[in-house]
Amino acid sequence: MIGLTFLAIGLLWLALSVLLAVKLPKWFGASKPVWRWLLGAVIFLVLLVGPFVDHIVGMRQFNKLCDEETSLQFTANAANTIRAKGLLSKTDRLSGYAIQIERDRRPIIDLDTNQEIGWYYRFRTGGGKVGGLLMLGGKHTCAIDQSNHVEHKKYLAFEVQTNFIR
Repeated sequence: MIGLTFLAIGLLWLALSVLLAVKLPKWFGASKPVWRWLLGAVIFLVLLVGPFVDHIVGMRQFNKLCDEETSLQFTANAANTIRAKGLLSKTDRLSGYAIQIERDRRPIIDLDTNQEIGWYYRFRTGGGKVGGLLMLGGKHTCAIDQSNHVEHKKYLAFEVQTNFIR
């Protein structure tokens, strides 16, 4: 039912975009057919893509963060660790991005010494304003502990080496 609602809204938006793309050039006084067609095409593209620009730009920024900042970082004490445990941390909201992005710093401690031996970042976002509606309240996430991460095998090897406890 939700899919049909999204389809109906999408078709309604498409029809409104076509209608405005046809009518607005005439209202703006474009007399030549070439100018009318060109202005109509620009209006149509802006109306179709405009609501999703924040999502498109923001998700590119999110993916760049995921690629550059989610790797597992170690301190010098990590080599001697026999037992390790991952801890939860507070969430920070990052500024300067087209969409709202949250970052968690996940510390890893040595259970014998209680010293931090490493960490990794986890990023989450709900997407843009209109693009986020398609997630129905869900979040895009990325971290090294997810099976689809490029360096996930490195994380699994670390878990085995240190008898990692989540």
